[in-house]
Amino acid sequence: MATMNIQLSKQSVGDPWGFRLQGGQDFRQQLMIKKVLPDSPCMGRLSAGDAVVGINNYNAKQLTHAQAQNLIRQSGNNLQLTVIRNQSGLDRIESLKPKGPVKFSPWRQQ
Repeated sequence: MATMNIQLSKQSVGDPWGFRLQGGQDFRQQLMIKKVLPDSPCMGRLSAGDAVVGINNYNAKQLTHAQAQNLIRQSGNNLQLTVIRNQSGLDRIESLKPKGPVKFSPWRQQ
């Protein structure tokens, strides 16, 4: 696991950051990146499964989901997220998907 500071910026305050957040103190779960949208400001910077431990230098470990969302919204066009990237998390699951044609069938022909 590695802690990383991710600096994000976008063109307009109205543009989305392009990630979905899940968890929070009110859910009794760590704040996590659930999904990263293609062609978004965070594409290639954040990954599904990243644990969010800081938002704009604010400790995010005890935040509710709504508090975290508000801090992100208030950040304007520049956002700093401190994340813990776990290489055994959701990123590795994506790498397990078959890349080529499937060479077997679950149905037996008789």
